[in-house]
Amino acid sequence: MKKITFLMSFMFIAITSMAQTPIITMISDGDCPGGLPKVVEIYADGAVDFSNYSLVKSPNGGDFSSTLNLTDLGTVTDDFVYVYKDGTDDGDNSFFDANFPNATNKLATTSDAANFNGDDPIRLVLDSDMTVIDQYGNQEDGTDTAWEYKDGYAKRNNGTLPNGAFNAGDWTFNNGVLDGEGLCQGGNSFESIIGIGTFTPGTVACPLIVTLTSVTCDTETTGATSDTYTVTGTFTGGGTEVYTFTINEGTVVSTDEISSMEEGTITVTGIPEGTDLIYSITSSSCDIEATVPSPECEPSSNVSNIAALREGTVGNIYTLTGEAFLTYQQSFRNQKYIQDATAAILIDDNDGNITTTYTVGDGITNITGELSEFNGIMQFIPESDPGEATSNNNDVAPQVLMVADFMANSEIYESELIAFADVTIADIAEGDGTYQTGENYDLTQGSDVTTLRTNFFDAAYIGTALPSSTVNVVGIASQFNDEGQIFPTNVDANLSASSNTLTNVSIYPNPSNTGLVTIETASNEAAAVEVYNLLGKQVISQTLTNSTLNVANLSSGVYLVKVSVEGKSATKKLVIE
Repeated sequence: MKKITFLMSFMFIAITSMAQTPIITMISDGDCPGGLPKVVEIYADGAVDFSNYSLVKSPNGGDFSSTLNLTDLGTVTDDFVYVYKDGTDDGDNSFFDANFPNATNKLATTSDAANFNGDDPIRLVLDSDMTVIDQYGNQEDGTDTAWEYKDGYAKRNNGTLPNGAFNAGDWTFNNGVLDGEGLCQGGNSFESIIGIGTFTPGTVACPLIVTLTSVTCDTETTGATSDTYTVTGTFTGGGTEVYTFTINEGTVVSTDEISSMEEGTITVTGIPEGTDLIYSITSSSCDIEATVPSPECEPSSNVSNIAALREGTVGNIYTLTGEAFLTYQQSFRNQKYIQDATAAILIDDNDGNITTTYTVGDGITNITGELSEFNGIMQFIPESDPGEATSNNNDVAPQVLMVADFMANSEIYESELIAFADVTIADIAEGDGTYQTGENYDLTQGSDVTTLRTNFFDAAYIGTALPSSTVNVVGIASQFNDEGQIFPTNVDANLSASSNTLTNVSIYPNPSNTGLVTIETASNEAAAVEVYNLLGKQVISQTLTNSTLNVANLSSGVYLVKVSVEGKSATKKLVIE
């Protein structure tokens, strides 16, 4: 069995509110005739099926005996409900509707459970085992206590949690403040005094920490796609809670039992390819669900250089075994441009699978991902982090091109770091004389023109003045509608820093099918020419004195041509048709 492992470094430290739990957030004893309306506000934290809960009253501090099941409220998610006693048995609820006009999710009842008198404690209980979920007031006659709410109300403080044992510190009490109020008495509406739907629940730290360290695909040696994959990791707990840890609703076993608060390991095997791993954690303070997406388990094909990668099949998985060098990166979609001696490509990492921090000039080896194409641009979509840089501070000097050569062969330079010397840049008609983001500018060299596209929104030159004289521009070669353009990284570059770079080298015709090409330099000196295929094998080596190179023996394909004159050199691509 062949193993392909993708490091995930996925840590889930659960911080959550009491999800899927009802909470008493306000209780009010009205001052309309009959002490109406009597209202309890309840917040559904998460999706709460109220058929599982009942409201229970303790009359004057006696037994909790008056019970109202809350089925009629249905299932409510992250919203408030209002249970109230108002009017008569024939459905006259005018007191509540008039004084609480903005209340929704309402349940009118004649049950004695909602007929509290400002000194009665109430509870929310889970019907299945009568567990007290939340309680207002102690089991005593509340007259003259701090929590009495006769002709008044009490509101739960923001940031608190339901408590089966009443905690007065979680509440703010307003006993008597509704006396004489209400539209029924010509006063202010109760809603305008109390305010409804304002509670924000608190949070609690779940004691369980789960760290998933790797996902391993099991693939057949024949190269067939995988049947299953395996997830391994660790967990750490604390405290005395007992919890359950469920994988894919229990359909996948082979995980260690971790119901107690001890450190341990997690191994989940036999998950079918294409199936996400879903795990949930539940305890008295946890109700969490998280998903680990299923990895792509198809075995990758190895390619030694970027040119070979670009010749691959879009949609297939490849591992670039050779070292590539980072030439530019931006935060947008975690994009990186890499190149080697053969070609360049854009790494589009919108999922953030590459977590290692790299610097321009770093060498990166063994990148695995999917070959893709977007708007005609080849892309490499990584599926894992290749790890630490395999070298640092590499020379990533741009290849200096003539605009004419670039426009004739833009496809073969795609995503490479290139430069144009002594060019002018024209302002756009509605511009203010500065570089704007996402705009096209004419970049001219003599009579030759290409497009300068300000594609890197966080580039340092954005907002600076456009030049009034010639400049050197460095950037990433790109295309739009099969026409070459450059995404500048530096619009006033000092190309002399590349003292060993030979400039003003041109090769034509390119592509060629005539058996001969002309190589011209700015110097009249003889040029040493070396031609390599994409496997790195030298196929031509000679000194030119008349600018003509015989390529009749070369097969169709892309070649690298290194031209050297007086200690300086330049590498160009040559396409043989």
